Amino acid sequence: MSLHGIHTIDTAFQRDHFDAAYLIVEDGRGAFVDCGTNHSVPHLLAAVQQAGITPADIDLLIVTHVHLDHAGGAGLLMQQLPNATLVAHPRAAPHLIDPEKLIAGATAVYGEEEMQRSYGTLLPVPEARVRVVEDGEKVMSVGVAHANETWHEITGSYDDELTIGDDGKALFKVHGGKLAVWVRKKD
Repeated sequence: MSLHGIHTIDTAFQRDHFDAAYLIVEDGRGAFVDCGTNHSVPHLLAAVQQAGITPADIDLLIVTHVHLDHAGGAGLLMQQLPNATLVAHPRAAPHLIDPEKLIAGATAVYGEEEMQRSYGTLLPVPEARVRVVEDGEKVMSVGVAHANETWHEITGSYDDELTIGDDGKALFKVHGGKLAVWVRKKD
């Protein structure tokens, strides 16, 4: 039996409780929102098992943006998810299919040693497994946000636009240069 809902996964980027990815499980199927780095993949796969599903039950890996601490492990994770499609904004998808520019830019900033320590070796995602979504396109609906729960908005500053949620009940959204995450008020 699968554990329905949204599961927060500590990606352990740089230190514990600094960066997170999310596993959405509904009706025995799953979707990841962000994936962290290559070093995060074992944490994500453990979360799949703890949620009572298998890697084959994951349908989507949705990356909110292409920063390496959020999407650097996409290639490695997709190797472990045989039925998943990676969902990305048009400006992010080319870098996930061919990460050479990301690797070159980040290596120029951090150096090879720090790149390996922080991110591991970035792997490409086969183009056939990438779905490019345009602004305003609906990717998925989830029924895990209930009307009787109180949700709060937290915003940050990022580019591009992706919304993960249901009509009027977005849980994750990148829009107009801001990342918004709606989190349930702790009871």
